[in-house]
Amino acid sequence: MSDNSLSNQSVASAIAKIRSEDTLIQNDGVQELMHIGPPAVSALLTVVGEQQAAQRGQAMYALSEIADPRAQPAFKLGLSDDDERVRSYSAVGLSRIGDADALKALIQTINDAPDPLHLDLTPSVFALGSFGLDAAGELLELLLDEDQDTRLHAQRALEMIVGQRHGFKFGRGYPTPEAELEAQAEWQDNGNYDYAAPAAARIQSVEKLRDWPRKRKQ
Repeated sequence: MSDNSLSNQSVASAIAKIRSEDTLIQNDGVQELMHIGPPAVSALLTVVGEQQAAQRGQAMYALSEIADPRAQPAFKLGLSDDDERVRSYSAVGLSRIGDADALKALIQTINDAPDPLHLDLTPSVFALGSFGLDAAGELLELLLDEDQDTRLHAQRALEMIVGQRHGFKFGRGYPTPEAELEAQAEWQDNGNYDYAAPAAARIQSVEKLRDWPRKRKQ
């Protein structure tokens, strides 16, 4: 059997797993498709167009991780999906392929699909945290939002931006205790924003934060 035939067979097997009703089996299929990479994109795009929300979410997650530009139309369409996981991974996918509308999409989906064990974190929060200072202006506006969850998610994304400036890596932490202290000091020196603080205190913190991106780019 040719390598191409084996690859097609592997994609078909993994797609069948994604279409399962068992979440664990779906997860196995997602991992296999991510390992296969670009050759799996066409089949994943078919699943994204199907009706079952859970399977669409799994397929969109796999596409966002593969980050193939061919998925761009699906990512853009997915931003208006009824399912929050589909919306969230669509925005992340746009970010990973470097689409010009990625920042807007991530801001739009910042509250979608929070981690059940860490409600302060969403896929778009993580993506915004990797966006760097270019995301700071948009996030500062969310810090003044009336919705507490929006403020919390914006704060976490900004904290990640600060952390990564000092070497923080997801799953690894800071390179040294000193680097973590430096990140904490930078946050405190620039307003020490707290999403749950009284409105007056939050406004004061944001005003101080507004100068931070400009100073950091100098």
